Amino acid sequence: MKLKKLLTACVLCASFTFSGCSFGSFSVDTLLQAPKLSKEQEGIYDALMKSTGNNIALKYPRSGSNRSAYMVANIDDEPTEEAIVFYEFNNTLPNVGNTDPTDTGVRLCVLDKNEKGEWHAVSDRAGAGTDVDRIIVSKLDGSGNISVIVGYSTLSINEKVMEVYNYSQGELTLAAQDSYSVMETLDIDNDGYNEIITVQSGGDNGLATASLLSMSEGQIVKTNMINMSERFQSVASYVKGKLTEYNKALFIDCRYDESRLQTEFLYYKYDSLQNPVARMGSDLADLTVRPDGYYSTDMDNDGIVEIPTVVPMPGYELSAPEEQMYLTTWNAYRDYYELYPKYVGYYSISNGYMLDFPEEWQSTVTVKRDAITGEAVFYVFDTSLEETTREFMRITISSRDDAEEYEKRGYNRITSVGQIDYLVRFSGSMEDVDLSKIKSRFYVIS
Repeated sequence: MKLKKLLTACVLCASFTFSGCSFGSFSVDTLLQAPKLSKEQEGIYDALMKSTGNNIALKYPRSGSNRSAYMVANIDDEPTEEAIVFYEFNNTLPNVGNTDPTDTGVRLCVLDKNEKGEWHAVSDRAGAGTDVDRIIVSKLDGSGNISVIVGYSTLSINEKVMEVYNYSQGELTLAAQDSYSVMETLDIDNDGYNEIITVQSGGDNGLATASLLSMSEGQIVKTNMINMSERFQSVASYVKGKLTEYNKALFIDCRYDESRLQTEFLYYKYDSLQNPVARMGSDLADLTVRPDGYYSTDMDNDGIVEIPTVVPMPGYELSAPEEQMYLTTWNAYRDYYELYPKYVGYYSISNGYMLDFPEEWQSTVTVKRDAITGEAVFYVFDTSLEETTREFMRITISSRDDAEEYEKRGYNRITSVGQIDYLVRFSGSMEDVDLSKIKSRFYVIS
């Protein structure tokens, strides 16, 4: 099988881990605040302050694809765009404006342009929390209306609150409210419009439940509900994508206990929401159990999300859990209730890459971590870890500025993402290993 590389700039986020820097005390809002507003954002911000007064602080979504306090989108049936801004009062400055500064928590304001093309506030309301978890703007039916879906969180409540708004004739109205641990939009039934999928912990029977919500005649209705597995405790990560070539799904990496994960996935079949992992008699829950940190993702960029599973590498079978190195298999789902392996090899969680092993390596190659450099060092396995000394390759990462020094020491660049280089050095004790082979089997994973 010919493999292609997945290069994603998301791995740059991991560079903070590599640097070892300490930021001290900070707030996420401070870190996310843009150093300079665009001209359009300045106009929006000035219009907001005319309406609210100047004692406001912008609020930034903590998750999702939109992390800005500003969102500009067409959310009504007019041809022009509107702006949605999240903010809160900081109560440190005298207020000049029409909004009550004693309000606490997140507020959202919708602004529109007048005949002169100037921004002005048209609708302002309180949100349902003290922070913004995420915002999604999506078409949920064929009416032409766009729904604004906002998730809120607070420090005192574990579950978050979803509010769905409709905007028409200058008014932002609440269409639905619900709690959630997971909230995502996806055209899961392939009808051409997105549905809202939520997961809530602790239903009437003590089990977490997943729900499918759709828009019908301007109202949000819950059309399907299904249980999660008995072992579902909390959500570690989730991602949407394809389960198969024809089925879209939401993949949820759940905490099985304090140190292990399992994956459940929701898709639509037989006119209802399905969760094969929670189905009685299914072995999928046991099959997907692995250590924390191994998250489901579309690692090869083919649209289908792969689920990782692990076994100890040769020589690590009896090692303590904190000392083990794992052989990672990236699996896809196949009806009925089966996982099939797509790639098997070494996955570095901390450095964000995966090397797919040829089949003959899977039982004959092991990896040790260099305690001084942190590099992954590949060996031909020989009876035990202590007796395994035939190093044939090592992989490291470097900033672009330092890569030249590595190359002087015999390293070759495998690939680059942004300012990060991935490099390999060969020792010559393994036949048929060269740079082109490593490049063809190397994946950068977000």
